[in-house]
Amino acid sequence: MRSITGHYEKNYKAVKFSHQVPGSWDELDSKQFARIIQVLHYNKADEHTIAVSLLALLFGKDGWHILDNLPDEDRYSLVPLTNFIRDVKPPVYNPFPNLKIHKRWCAAPAQDLSNMSFGEWCFAFQFYTYYKLTNDSIWVNKLIACLYRPADLSQDKESPEYTGDVREAFNENLIDSRAKRIASIPEHFRLGVLAWFTLAVQTVMEARPLVFPVNEIDQQETIEDPEQTPEIDSRTWLTVFRELLGPKWGTTNRLKHTNAMFVLDAL
Repeated sequence: MRSITGHYEKNYKAVKFSHQVPGSWDELDSKQFARIIQVLHYNKADEHTIAVSLLALLFGKDGWHILDNLPDEDRYSLVPLTNFIRDVKPPVYNPFPNLKIHKRWCAAPAQDLSNMSFGEWCFAFQFYTYYKLTNDSIWVNKLIACLYRPADLSQDKESPEYTGDVREAFNENLIDSRAKRIASIPEHFRLGVLAWFTLAVQTVMEARPLVFPVNEIDQQETIEDPEQTPEIDSRTWLTVFRELLGPKWGTTNRLKHTNAMFVLDAL
């Protein structure tokens, strides 16, 4: 944390202050992280407004009175405190390992996605791709519905068959109904989850250059009409899923619940 000290004038008297603000991504709390990601998604705001908004988030509610009372020149001199947000890549960290969805606590997969099933990976990656193409939040809702599922309380963590995943088994038939409930979750929480998943996916891809030789997602053009169905390369992960069915990977149900990283490493 960085210590900020100084004084401002109020009622013709000098008021001293001392305040601590985060100096790195690791020092942000979960709400700060989510709000910062939300501000970074403001594509219609000017750079100055974004910088001041980020500064206010670093100071937090208990520090807003300091910024309010500082002269404009002094306030703007503190903007470089936000530089790490743009200059340093965040760690792969999920600030929301659990979300309350329709009165039920639902758990996310491991931060590095290591316990995702292959069926889950195929759908999640597809929703993520669609969001990158359209910027339509419906795909974020479906992505979260795919990733966050109620805990399966019947699992025995001492059993040799425990998979390390406390969530209910993936079922693609439940995604649409759960996505409608997720739409009511505040936007900054949903964007925070999206930011974590983006970083995690990038790490998975970078570790497997033969499977992901280029980042196809960033090469796609954004679709202006959110109602338009995304058109991407006809060979998607769902296509790959169907191609893998057979003697080696077994039936649809078996492949769907096979560990995703195990499958990716074998491709």
